[in-house]
Amino acid sequence: MECLTRAEADIMLLVDGSWSVGRANFRTVRSFISRIVEAFEIGPQRVQIGLAQYSGDPRTEWQLNAHRDKKSLLQAVANLPYKGGNTLTGLALNFIRQQNFKTQAGMRPRARKVGILITDGKSQDDVEAPSKKLKDEGVELFAVGIKNADEGELKMIATDPDDIHTYNVADFESLSTIVDDLTINLCNSVKGPGDLEAPSDLVISERTHRSFRVSWKPPSDSVDRYKVEYYPVSGGKRQEFSVNRLKTSTVLKDLEPEAEYVVNVYSMVEKEYSEPLKGTGKTSK
Repeated sequence: MECLTRAEADIMLLVDGSWSVGRANFRTVRSFISRIVEAFEIGPQRVQIGLAQYSGDPRTEWQLNAHRDKKSLLQAVANLPYKGGNTLTGLALNFIRQQNFKTQAGMRPRARKVGILITDGKSQDDVEAPSKKLKDEGVELFAVGIKNADEGELKMIATDPDDIHTYNVADFESLSTIVDDLTINLCNSVKGPGDLEAPSDLVISERTHRSFRVSWKPPSDSVDRYKVEYYPVSGGKRQEFSVNRLKTSTVLKDLEPEAEYVVNVYSMVEKEYSEPLKGTGKTSK
């Protein structure tokens, strides 16, 4: 599964490294994390992924901006050491809020913020208040539980709706059965609505009784093409066509005389499109 998006997202993985996991199962967790990483374009202008491991005392394994490409990040995952200790999930949730979701730790102000908890047991401390604080600060939380994890606790930690953000499997080998579903939901969260920057400054010119020109300013990021959509204000057939990415204007032809039209222009990359740049234009008599 590949997540095709130009969005910026900061994803923080919070991994349970307590004794109950065990070294053999921890290797399975590493493989699970690698599958998630593989789906995204990693880099300072795209998706950044940091990781903290916890048991009794949480520790940052690497900050969000530590790995600037996928190869480096996958190498770090492969070398992730096993910590050992107790299961203090609440303490760990507070830790990533205070230590990792910070600009000085590589978080970008405009990036989407996502946290993914991976745990195999019920927490030995309170998780409700720490998870609420993260969500209140705009972090979307996913919770992955394995074996002895408490489903009610996972749902309490995760962002609503539960069916998208909460996963619970019977054993470590079953992680492979949920990784695609999790990655798809992660990708949708990273993309969000109106991911791409829209064009700006719509101008209508060169009006005739059957046509007018539509012009716009391009967004700061490159696009594959533009989509132009138009239809009569009074109601009628909606029409659309694509415009080459190097062009920033086009002429709408075969219009009705002295008629007003709604015009929407979208930036497009792959199958993604921006919010529309909206305007109206009117033909002459």
